[in-house]
Amino acid sequence: MSTPNILVTGATGLVGAHLLHKLVTNGHQIRALIRNTASLTDVENIFAFYNDASIDLIQNIEWVTGDVLDYYSLEDALAGIEKVYHAAAHVSFVPAQRKLMYRINEEGTANVVNACIDAGIRKLCHVSSIATLSDSGNGIPSDETSVWLAGERHSHYSKTKFLAEMEVWRGTKEGLPAVIVNPGVILGPGNPARSSGKLMELGRKGSRFFTSGGTGYVDVRDVVNAMVMLMESPIEDERFVLVAENLPFRQLLNLMAKHFGTLAPTRRATPLLTSLAWRLDTLRARLTSTEPRFTRENARTSNNTSHYSSDKFMNLFNYYFTPIEQTIAETAAWMKKRS
Repeated sequence: MSTPNILVTGATGLVGAHLLHKLVTNGHQIRALIRNTASLTDVENIFAFYNDASIDLIQNIEWVTGDVLDYYSLEDALAGIEKVYHAAAHVSFVPAQRKLMYRINEEGTANVVNACIDAGIRKLCHVSSIATLSDSGNGIPSDETSVWLAGERHSHYSKTKFLAEMEVWRGTKEGLPAVIVNPGVILGPGNPARSSGKLMELGRKGSRFFTSGGTGYVDVRDVVNAMVMLMESPIEDERFVLVAENLPFRQLLNLMAKHFGTLAPTRRATPLLTSLAWRLDTLRARLTSTEPRFTRENARTSNNTSHYSSDKFMNLFNYYFTPIEQTIAETAAWMKKRS
């Protein structure tokens, strides 16, 4: 095996695993950072989504044990590396997870940036989120020019991703070439118990209720395509919103019901009802010593409507995003096949 020149963090996550498949299929020599407690099961399942033969490609990846919170492990992982894709992050709306989320998303990104600067990395791609974009107001879609408004009621996840972006921008001022992608809610084949996979699992089970909010969505394959295209371009020190469609939550759940063959939601969960729901679930979690499934932040965001524009990326690369219904249809078919 040739010496890898690309490092991927967050390699066992949804974006990371699909990115690994994209890169290794294109013939790149890859090194993937993996925690000592992590499993490759999700990576194997995602590779198998493309075709059964893809699983064999995993052995072409150099796996190194490390953690974004361990600076010295990053130094070792960056030996001989030219480009870094930083996809490691922690997503949670559970209060008990906040401290860990701030550490991984903010401190971990600071470590990656500092290690990249020290190692003389040629270019970094950081996976951020639309959660760092404040609402432009007046129905105007948020885009790369949208600024962070400190006075808004941001989720703690949003705050950690904003702080992570600030670390990357700091790195660019210190000489590190970088690009940032701000994807919407990322959908696609992955672990139904993790991240946005929980949303697909909700669609598989079916839901009687819908909320009045909505947001932007994007196929995970479009996200990794954009990341690779940006890293192979001369573009530096810019960020790009990646959203295929802005959909109301009810429409998204209807599409999932259609392709999973479950009942579509018919009852609107009002803000009053979601407010009651998170309080009851918090009580349930305390009584059972488990984590809440529906939190105060979940309730607030479920009733908010935000719109986003990916015109910058689409116009620059003449790129067309995968329709969200196609993403849902293909993911649902894969999930039903595996169940």
